Amino acid sequence: MNQRFVLRLIILGMMWIGLCLLKLDADMDRLLWQAFIFSGIVLLGSLMEHIFHYQGDPYILPVVQAIMALGLVFVVRINPDVALHQFWWANIGMLLFYVVLWSIRDYRYFGRFRYIWGLLAVGLLLITLLFGSEEGGATSSFKVLGFGLQPEEFVKLALLLFMATYLEENEELLRVGTVQWGRISLPDWRTLRPFMIMVAFVLGILAAQKSLGTALVFYMLFVLMLYVVTERALYLGISLPIFLLTGTAGYMLFHHVRVRVAVWLNPWQDPTGMGYQIAQSLFAIGGGKILGTGLGNGIGASTVPVAISDFIFSVIAEELGFAGAMAVLVLFLIVVMRAFAISLRANDRFGQILAAGIGILLGTETLIILAGVTKLLPLTGIPLPWVSYGGSSLIVHFILLGVLLNISNATAVSSLSTKNRGREYAT
Repeated sequence: MNQRFVLRLIILGMMWIGLCLLKLDADMDRLLWQAFIFSGIVLLGSLMEHIFHYQGDPYILPVVQAIMALGLVFVVRINPDVALHQFWWANIGMLLFYVVLWSIRDYRYFGRFRYIWGLLAVGLLLITLLFGSEEGGATSSFKVLGFGLQPEEFVKLALLLFMATYLEENEELLRVGTVQWGRISLPDWRTLRPFMIMVAFVLGILAAQKSLGTALVFYMLFVLMLYVVTERALYLGISLPIFLLTGTAGYMLFHHVRVRVAVWLNPWQDPTGMGYQIAQSLFAIGGGKILGTGLGNGIGASTVPVAISDFIFSVIAEELGFAGAMAVLVLFLIVVMRAFAISLRANDRFGQILAAGIGILLGTETLIILAGVTKLLPLTGIPLPWVSYGGSSLIVHFILLGVLLNISNATAVSSLSTKNRGREYAT
């Protein structure tokens, strides 16, 4: 209990030091009150973990809270006016996390609704396509009661649950195959049909929305979860030409995709026009050097377009330097690796697949967005989990975290009960 509480105090202390260094104006009292509420939720949550005897992974939540605290500081640094909303969403997200963690009695219950999760994912995407508004070349959001929502974020949760239930039910058929093509055995059409229909609908609707960054995330999620469960490299081999074919089709069909690829290949052809965003991002990252310019002293916060969401990592790399950027990467790596560790320890196959899927999703999102801002991949426009500005992303990732730690806690409690029964039997 003491170690857990002290660790949270250290994390919150870092956040408050960052906020104090930013020298906020006197009219930012509401923001500071939200920061106090966030601190209270973190400390109260630590106490509740002790009261309810939380036995799950002890590292993931503090690491995520450290990432969240860093993100909040930099959102305040970039735009204090909208940072108030980020604190609101962070507080709501933390509360939802604890609700999910403690209210789910048996996560395996979600495995009964495979087709409902699939229909929910497709329905959310269709609603966005029909009623959404275009932003950044893609139709990915719409307004509800004055709040902007991105249903694509909630589709991640529905797809993870669909994939976990589908793969659990059809694992052996997908692993071994029932149809022989020369030396290669493949599953029959009846087994593949739900998966292929879901892939076609989801990726097709995302293509119609021109939301190709999210489509890339979902495609990698489909392929990697299939590979992790079946351990067949054949699926990776089949996915590569499909990816190249669909990528080429997207390049030919959509003008903004061609622009992004051209900017990715050579942003210096038009550094004040189309290449301005990535050029300023590279300038900011390079200007940070090893130890950075110091919090609040960089110029990337004002020169990099969309710095508060898509390019927030560029501002972090400039003001905290290479050391700070690597620290952020290590924090995300810890979360992903611990998610896989939870997957390996889970008592049932559904929990193993679901935990692995959450780890794959978090790792894929982080890799794609960081590769985009550093020019390793074309820009995708997806948010960095728990760091970038955006309420929908925060809410969904906290729900995913709650599901993940619910699996971890259930596994630990089950293992402890088994050990206790063994001791009673031995005596």
